[in-house]
Amino acid sequence: MASKVEEDKWSPADYVTHASFVPALTNRVVSLLSPSAKDTILDIGCGDGVLTLQLATQCTHVHATDASANMVQSTRSRAQESNATNLSFEVVDAAKQISQQIPKGKYNKVFSNATYHWVFGSVSGTTERKQAVKAVYDILPSGGVFVAECGGQGNIAEILVALSSSVHGIWAERGIEYSYSDIREELWPWYFVSENELREWLVDAGFNVEVIETEYRPTTLNGGDNGMKGWLETFGFSFWQGLTEDEKWAAIDDAVDMLRGADWVEYSQTWVAGYVRCRFRAVKE
Repeated sequence: MASKVEEDKWSPADYVTHASFVPALTNRVVSLLSPSAKDTILDIGCGDGVLTLQLATQCTHVHATDASANMVQSTRSRAQESNATNLSFEVVDAAKQISQQIPKGKYNKVFSNATYHWVFGSVSGTTERKQAVKAVYDILPSGGVFVAECGGQGNIAEILVALSSSVHGIWAERGIEYSYSDIREELWPWYFVSENELREWLVDAGFNVEVIETEYRPTTLNGGDNGMKGWLETFGFSFWQGLTEDEKWAAIDDAVDMLRGADWVEYSQTWVAGYVRCRFRAVKE
């Protein structure tokens, strides 16, 4: 079994098609950021740039970063199409490169939406996850603000079980038995942090945590009956490592079949995933 993929598998087109709800469902976290005309904002995980451009209309400057060069290019293209001139762009891995690539004191606010579960999942344990938080603290000036929302403990639990089971079955058909713990350690791309754990990491970094909260937010997926298949194809790419294209689609179809009893809403003909969000506002004092 291959380990978590390092190659850039992000598709801005798939993201727009299957995940446009991600930047749309951000009223609460943006209210915690409270962007103003005087702000210079570092956006960690700009994605396809939809939310980034909205922030840029409310502040002096936004520096849009993402670990995916494909997504950074998508944001740059959106800015050019919109004639937005108060943005800059950079490929930055927030798990490892914040302190090396982001100047200290340049941005008075750091913002992130739907990114830190990927950041925390890309490193091996608590020490490195805490270092990723501390790196943000170190580049902020005194009084600087860090606002973020990410997947919280229990996020998409049913999808994780279905994905792990379907991939386990594909490998078993090859005569290769992998434990579910191996699949979790090698293929899960996310780490969904608990509120108490994240508060501890922020405080240990030196932040004053003004707000931290967890919300169970069932989320309707795009695409009607094809919504879950599109979601799995867009976000589940690490699970397909080592599989053929036919095996990948067999695993997706199997996962969709399993999830139909949990997440498919017959009445509205929609898929509703069990999202849990953890968000916070923390200040460097």
